[in-house]
Amino acid sequence: MTTPPMTDRELEGRLRAWYRAEVGEDETASSTLRSDVVAIPRAPSRSDRRFGASRGLTLLAAAALLLVGGAAAAGAGLLQVPSPVPPQPAPSLAVVPTPSPSGTPSASPTAAPQAGALIAYVRMTDKPSHSAADPNLLMCYTNGPTCPTFRLWIVGSDGSNAHELFSDGVTPQGGVAWSPDGTRLLYPDDGKFYLTDATGSEPQLVDTGCVAPCAGDSDAAFSSDGSKIVFLRNSTDAAGYSGPGAIATMDLASGRIAELSSTAPAGGQHPRWSPDGKQIVFFRYGEKDTGGPIAPVKAAVFVVDADGQNLRQVSPTTVAAQFAGWSPDGSRIVFTSPDGGQANIYAIHPDGTGLVPLTTDGISYGATWTPDGRILFLHGLGAAGSGDAPGFWTMDADGGNATELIPATMAGNEDPAWTQGPVWQPIGGPAILPPPWTPSTATSVGPPPPTPDATPTPALSPGFAWTGSMPVTEGNSSAPFVPSGDTATPLQDGRVLVTLGCSTTVQLYDPVTGTFSPTGSLAETRYGKTATQLLDGRVLITGGYNCADAAHAGTWASAELYDPATGTFSPTGSMSRPREFHTATLLPDGRVLIAGGITGESPVASISVVLASYEGAITAETSSNVLASAELYDPATGTFTRTDSMSSFRDHHTATLLEDGRVLVVGGGGEGYASRTQVELYDPTTGTFSRTGSLKTGRWLHTATLLSDGRVLIAGGRSPKDSTYRTAEVYDPGSGTFSPAGSMKAGRQQHTATLLPDGRVLIAGGYQSDGQHWDVLSSTELYDPGTGTFTPIGSMGDTRMEHAATLLRDGRVLIAGGSGIGNSGSFGLTSAVIYQP
Repeated sequence: MTTPPMTDRELEGRLRAWYRAEVGEDETASSTLRSDVVAIPRAPSRSDRRFGASRGLTLLAAAALLLVGGAAAAGAGLLQVPSPVPPQPAPSLAVVPTPSPSGTPSASPTAAPQAGALIAYVRMTDKPSHSAADPNLLMCYTNGPTCPTFRLWIVGSDGSNAHELFSDGVTPQGGVAWSPDGTRLLYPDDGKFYLTDATGSEPQLVDTGCVAPCAGDSDAAFSSDGSKIVFLRNSTDAAGYSGPGAIATMDLASGRIAELSSTAPAGGQHPRWSPDGKQIVFFRYGEKDTGGPIAPVKAAVFVVDADGQNLRQVSPTTVAAQFAGWSPDGSRIVFTSPDGGQANIYAIHPDGTGLVPLTTDGISYGATWTPDGRILFLHGLGAAGSGDAPGFWTMDADGGNATELIPATMAGNEDPAWTQGPVWQPIGGPAILPPPWTPSTATSVGPPPPTPDATPTPALSPGFAWTGSMPVTEGNSSAPFVPSGDTATPLQDGRVLVTLGCSTTVQLYDPVTGTFSPTGSLAETRYGKTATQLLDGRVLITGGYNCADAAHAGTWASAELYDPATGTFSPTGSMSRPREFHTATLLPDGRVLIAGGITGESPVASISVVLASYEGAITAETSSNVLASAELYDPATGTFTRTDSMSSFRDHHTATLLEDGRVLVVGGGGEGYASRTQVELYDPTTGTFSRTGSLKTGRWLHTATLLSDGRVLIAGGRSPKDSTYRTAEVYDPGSGTFSPAGSMKAGRQQHTATLLPDGRVLIAGGYQSDGQHWDVLSSTELYDPGTGTFTPIGSMGDTRMEHAATLLRDGRVLIAGGSGIGNSGSFGLTSAVIYQP
C-alpha cells in the first residue's frame, strides 16, 4: 500500500505541540526565534498541500506556511481600481480604522521624518482563530480565541496613523511591494496577487497566469521602471508535493511569463530587481551548513540575470544571508544575517566582494533602502537594561547615524520581531501599466539549474564498516520526516527484523551475507510503534501513528505478530487504548508490559485488523493526550488486559527489565508537559507500579541500558528548551537511587546505546542542540562502567538520529536507518553500518 505524506492539518497539530513545548503559557518567545520563523520560506496554503523533501521545503519551513499561508483572499473577481492619484501625507490618509490596543501610539518619534511619506509593512495582528471561524480559514499555533495573523499595515514615516489596511479581513497576508511611483501596493494572499492603493481601496485581483502545475505565486516586486514584476512561482510535482519552483518574471505590457530554469527546483525567496532591470537578487535555503533550530540549513544570497543566465551565490559560505535588496544606485546589496541566535545587517557588492557588517548589535534585521539611499530596518528588543529602543530605524548606507524613526509601539507592536518589511513609499517614479494584465503561457528561459556536486561517501572511523542498504520505498520516500529504520529486532536465528517508518515494508538483515531482503508486509502503516521478540521467537508489533492524511489520521490500538518461520504478519488482539511512542517490555513469564504513550482517535482499520474502541475524550490535565495507563499482552491468549497505571503520564520514556524481573520506567516529557524526574518500578508479581529514586535531571528521548552489573545507564535526552543533555546517570536497583555517571562529549537525544559483550556501552549518533545551534551527529562514544567515563571513538559515517542499533550474536553492532538532515530538510536514511568492538 502507498502512504500519504504529512498534511497541513497534521503538521499544524505537531507544530502547535512543538511551540507549546518550546514556549510555555507564561513565557514569550525570543525575538530571534520569532524573526527566524518570519524568515522561513512562504508558500500558498492549500488544504491538500503535501510537504516533501523533493520540493525543498523543510518541516520548520512548513511552520512559516502555517503563519503566513491562508485561504482565498477577498475580491474573487477583477475589481476596478480608481485612477492613480499622487500619494498624500500620512496624516491625511482617507481610511483610518480604529487601531487595536497594541497599536495605540505611546511615544513621540525621536527623529524628524521625511514629510509626506508612508511605510508599508506586514505585522502579526490578532484575528479570530479557527475555533471562532471557518476551520479551514486560518492555521494557528495557539488554541485561544484569537490567532496572530500576518496582515498588511501602513504607517506614516512620522509614526502617525498606524493601521491595518483591511481591518475586516482575517486571512494571512505576507510581503508587500510599492509601485515605483508610490501609488499602488502589490501584496500576495493565498497564492494570488492583489493591487490596492495606500488608502486601502477595493483590492484588484491580479492575474499572473498560475495554472497547473503552478501551485500559487508569492513574494512579488516591481522593476524600477514599472514595466515588469518578479515573483516566486510555486509548483506541484507528479507526486503531489508543492513548494518553491522557480523565480519568474512577467512583462506587464506583453503578459510574457518567464520562469528562470536555473533557479528551479528550489526557487528562491524575496526576489528583487536591480535598478537597471538586468539582474535579480534573491535568497534561498539549502546552500550551506546547518546553523540553528529554526532554519535547518543556512540561507544564502544569489544573483541571476533577468534572462536566467549567470546564476551565482554572492554571499560568503561563512555568513547566513537572507532578505536581500539593491541600493538605489545598484552598487551594493544589503541583507540580513541571522546566526547564533542573533541577527545583523550586512552589505556586499553584487560580485560578492566588499562584505561589510553594518550592525553588530545582534538585533537588527529586515533592511530595505529608502528612496534617498539610506537604509530602513527593524531594531529588536535588546537585553534588559541595555537601553535599546525597538522599532523602525534608519541608518546611512555605511551603517553610520543609526537613528530611531518610529518606536515599535507606534507601529502596533511592542516587539517588532513579528514584523516583515518595512518598505518606504517611493514618490515621483514611473507609473505602472494599469491592470488587468493579460498573462501568456509561461515559458522556461535560461540554462537548467547547475548540477550539484556528487555527495561523497562519508568517511568511517576504525571499527566501522558499511554493510547492505535498505531499499527506498514509497512509504519512506514520500514521508521524509520519519526514519527509515523504525525498529530493529534480533531474531533467534541471528537475523534482524527491520521495520520502516510510515511504511508497511519490512526487511530482514542477514549478518552472514551483510544484506537486507524483503519479508512479509505489515497490515497497517505504523510510526512510533514498538517491536518485541516473544519467548517463542515471534515478534509483537503494537500501536503507532498511521501517517495518514488529515481526514484519516489516527493512532493504532491494534497489534500484529510476525512469524519468522513463515515470514508473515497476522493480527492479534488490540490494546485498550491507541498508543504511539509508548514502551513494550518482555517480562520473564513471557508477557509484554505496554506503558504510556500518546493516544488519539483510532483510524479506520483494514479488514484484517480489529481495533479497540476509542474510550472518549482525554482529561484536561493530559492536554497532549499522554497516557499513564499500562496493559499486559499474553501471547498464549493473544489478548491485552489492563494492569496498574503509572503515577505519571509519559511518552518518549524508557522501560528497562531489571535482573530481578521488575521494570524500571524513566523519564518522558515534552509535547506540553514538563520532563519527568519521578521514576517508577513495575512489579509483575503484584501487577503494580511503585515510586523509586528520582532522576537528578528530568529528560526524554534519552536511552536506558541495563549494564552487566545490573545497574541501568541513563544517557542524554532533551531538556524543555530544545537543548540536549551531555550528562548521564546510573540507577542502582540495590539502593533505588541515581548517581552521576559522567558526561558525553556531545549532548544527544534520539541516539542509541548498545551494551557490548565486554560490558561497555556504544553511544551512536543522535540530535544535538545548545538551544541556539543544532546538528545531527555521526559521532560515537564508548561508556566504560568501570571508570564511569565516555570516550569518543570517531564517526560512523552518515549523520543519523532515530536510527536502530542491534547487538548481533557475534558481538558486532548493526546501526541501520534513521533520519538525516540535508539541503532539502529531513529525510529517511537507507544506509547501514557495522561496528566491530
